[in-house]
Amino acid sequence: MADDLLVAESKVTDGLKEVLFGSIAGAAGKVVEFPFDTVKVRLQYSQTREVPLFNSALDCIRKTYHSEGFFNGFYKGIASPVFGASLEMSCLFLSYNVAQDAFKKHRSESTLSIIDKTACGAISGMVTAFILTPIELVKCQMQVQNLQSTAEMGIGKVIRKLLQEDGLLGFWRGHSTTLIREAGGSAFWFGSYEYTLELLKRVGSKKESSTMDQLAAGAIAGVTYNFSIFPVDTVKSIIQTHEGTSESNSMVSVTKWIWKHGGVKGFYQGLGVALLKAVPANAIVFFVYENLKKEFN
Repeated sequence: MADDLLVAESKVTDGLKEVLFGSIAGAAGKVVEFPFDTVKVRLQYSQTREVPLFNSALDCIRKTYHSEGFFNGFYKGIASPVFGASLEMSCLFLSYNVAQDAFKKHRSESTLSIIDKTACGAISGMVTAFILTPIELVKCQMQVQNLQSTAEMGIGKVIRKLLQEDGLLGFWRGHSTTLIREAGGSAFWFGSYEYTLELLKRVGSKKESSTMDQLAAGAIAGVTYNFSIFPVDTVKSIIQTHEGTSESNSMVSVTKWIWKHGGVKGFYQGLGVALLKAVPANAIVFFVYENLKKEFN
């Protein structure tokens, strides 16, 4: 009985650590990537206008800086994403580790294969998508405010506006695309990270991963995630920023609209910026998480 209580207490403690470590890592990564993310979302939104607002990522950066300044332009609405990134990463790492524990019960070996870990990543992404959708919605709405005709609003007013217009369920606008993005993206994210770490350890004949290994694997994981799911992310961003009926904002109708007006290129607006932000942001996320785990476990 006492042993069972100790095991249960240990699991709760480990779970709380995962939540804490994931929260800190997520917040750190979001602060680094947010200016890039603002440019990406604005480029994706820009193509919904009759005349695109920007010719390129550099044009978007230049116009945003000149009209809004650095912090107001590139860090607009960061409070919600930092909070969201903390929730997202804590949920992502916690559910990933819970999924791994469940998989290990049905495997003869204590170490899971890369395929198993990739599947665990997909499961963690599906779980995380539920809490991430409303956070992403508020973030995207904040990031395109100055591009719309509406008066600028703080995060509180944006939340009240969404609540008045669509009710509580309206915060899950774009959930289908977020679910697809997170399930597929998290599978690639964790899978590529774990694979790269193992590869670097084999190449260097090392038992433990070095700091450089963690940074490199995190950067590769971020690039893999963004490249693999970017078309879905474009659809999601337009659904969450475009003012229209639920029918015109459905995943199918938005996908058709992008294809009609932009072809394949339309699905990849802002990809360069997304890949650029992915390198430092994801390197930092995994580096912070792994080192916190090593230090306190």
